[in-house]
Amino acid sequence: MKILLWHGYLLTGSGSNLYTSNIARVWRAAGHDVLLMCQQGDLTDLPYIDAAGLFSADNSTIDLDGTGAERSAGRCAVARPNIGDILPVYVYDEYEGFTAKRFVDLTDDELTHYTSANVTAMKTAIELHRPDAIITGHEVMGPYIARQACGATGTSYIAKLHGSALEYAVKEQERYLHFAEEGLSGAKVVTGGSRYMVEEAARYIPGWRESAAVVNPGCDVNLFKPFESKRGPPVVGYVGKFIAAKGVHNFLMALGLVAGSFRVTIVGYGGFERELKDLWGAIGRADAGALEAIAREGEGKPLEDALAFLQGDGADESYFRRAAEVDLEFAGRLDHGPLAKVLPGFFALVIPSVVPEAFGMVAAEAAASGVLPVVPRHSGIGEVGGVLEEALQAPGLLTYDPATPIEGIAAALERVLGIEDETRGRMEATAVATARRLWSWEHVADQLLAHALER
Repeated sequence: MKILLWHGYLLTGSGSNLYTSNIARVWRAAGHDVLLMCQQGDLTDLPYIDAAGLFSADNSTIDLDGTGAERSAGRCAVARPNIGDILPVYVYDEYEGFTAKRFVDLTDDELTHYTSANVTAMKTAIELHRPDAIITGHEVMGPYIARQACGATGTSYIAKLHGSALEYAVKEQERYLHFAEEGLSGAKVVTGGSRYMVEEAARYIPGWRESAAVVNPGCDVNLFKPFESKRGPPVVGYVGKFIAAKGVHNFLMALGLVAGSFRVTIVGYGGFERELKDLWGAIGRADAGALEAIAREGEGKPLEDALAFLQGDGADESYFRRAAEVDLEFAGRLDHGPLAKVLPGFFALVIPSVVPEAFGMVAAEAAASGVLPVVPRHSGIGEVGGVLEEALQAPGLLTYDPATPIEGIAAALERVLGIEDETRGRMEATAVATARRLWSWEHVADQLLAHALER
């Protein structure tokens, strides 16, 4: 079967990039012929790409060269639309070979050029590849581009939602609401990574809700596997960005409330790292004044949950004494390969996000690794926790009330760390089986293709 997959960005990093990369890889392995439109240039770590190349200056032709990849049942080629020097992004970052510019900062002329170049490129791809299924991503501009190209070629498409486009384009500027409405309303099916993602997008973008379906993102269940045994004292971990929105500070604040002996490993990177290390240092010194000063400054605004906790009666002498006994390390950034050798050694993974999450990919990776994730009872991340609690027949075991995150994290950790060994073994095996059944990339790819082939 021939599949055309449009993705405006790269194939490495995180989020929608990994989503796109993995479903293309799985489709190729299953015997499909995939043409992947994206801006990925370096193919060093992408062994499933059989051919790659650029569209011509006017996007009317594609020049592909073989990569020498090992043969598979199917084929995947990467073609880069010629969009010029500017790469529109939702959140600013550096991209080699491009001038990155946030969508909300684009001029109308820049947006028109980017959109028209992609429409022409997609029309060319449809005419040359003659796909049986066309799939595009993000609320903007992918669905709008697909609607224009498919309208001109008599074809149809499905669209998959991703949170960044909604938060950092559609919600911020009226012009993107128009493009999102037109693009999504023209799709046969619109998939979201969770019920929360579908409902949140529908609150802002009208005209498509009845064509929506939930397709959870996945994880690499062949990479993330459980260890045969876990040695030493229990390890509790965090994996993710170091920003206040991810709530790592609440996790650190909770540790002094947790009884028992355990170690903590913090994996990640980001601009909030120094403040987090300062916060943990202040807790270890029982320096309530320094701790409150850090909480007041936060990441440009106060850490409200931390301040509320400090202004209560929780941070007493016994709290600081217990926290000082915790063996905690900041392990730095780990990409997926190295992470898969560390994560399965955890007894619990805390995902303390204080903002809504479209899904909880790291929670799915934890479950696939035989690790129980502790999550707030909100948004897509809470849905993952709820699914696991139902599978474990243990309501309330893994999730906590986000209104009181510090106390909630501590109570959930005590529940998880207190599970007896025999019961824990059964629960971990169930978590692994659930992740492999619901959140493998193979399952995601099958669901997406089924929706794309709907008549």
